[in-house]
Amino acid sequence: MLIDSDQARLYQGVITKFDDVSVSIDLLGRMGEMRFPLRMIITDYPLKVGQLVSISLSYPQVISDEIYQK
Repeated sequence: MLIDSDQARLYQGVITKFDDVSVSIDLLGRMGEMRFPLRMIITDYPLKVGQLVSISLSYPQVISDEIYQK
């Protein structure tokens, strides 16, 4: 059971690389790196390596004890 599992939290990161289809973001505070499809990025500016971004996330929750089969 997770407390506040339905509340999103704001995280910040820095763009480390991008190409025609994806953007890699290094999360601040040693939280790791995430890669997003370019179509999910909301911006009014051309993307540049080093730009600061904010990400609203909630905690991942395991929803089943079963192993997922594709």
